[in-house]
Amino acid sequence: MMATPKLVHYHAPQTRSFAVRWLFEELGSPPHELKVLNMKKGEHKTPEFLAINPLGKLPTVTHDGVPVTEVGAIAIHLADLFPDAQLAPPLGDPARGTYLRWIIFNHGAVEPAVADRWRKIESSMPSAMSYGTYDGMVSTLVGALGSGPYILGERFSAADVVVGSSVRWLTLFKLLPETPEFTSYLERLTSRPAFKSALAKDEELVRALAS
Repeated sequence: MMATPKLVHYHAPQTRSFAVRWLFEELGSPPHELKVLNMKKGEHKTPEFLAINPLGKLPTVTHDGVPVTEVGAIAIHLADLFPDAQLAPPLGDPARGTYLRWIIFNHGAVEPAVADRWRKIESSMPSAMSYGTYDGMVSTLVGALGSGPYILGERFSAADVVVGSSVRWLTLFKLLPETPEFTSYLERLTSRPAFKSALAKDEELVRALAS
């Protein structure tokens, strides 16, 4: 029998780490330790944590002491680790290519395009950029989500946690347009019981840290 993995989720509320908290809920809350870092106190920049993640970024997960960083990588790893939750197409399933494509697109295209737009940087060489152009990225993402209800059609997956978390935050801060496709996609995601549970837990955590 395979030993139960020892998982630790280093977390702070109201950060990208919410995606991983939501993912754990979608996975059925498998045993794991939640270590909350108070970023206002600089707990993510201590020598102890920097030894785990040298960038001092959250989320970070350790699996039997081995660090896994970046939301997409964590999502892929955890969804494969708990296949009974059926949040990832298995190897050999053609849908796995689509699943991986959009997880990586979020990090390789959506986030850098938005970051450049926020900094008012317009590339004179779109062909040299991973995302091409901001408008091209947006239209591509709209196309991926518009046929829905989820990225894999009728099947919800960890890709929706990754992409959905990003779209939720970016539309909230007006860094993505509020298109009908994004709005309806977010309505479906935020109505899921696992999302509501993760959000309630994080809101409670925010209150605890503020007290």
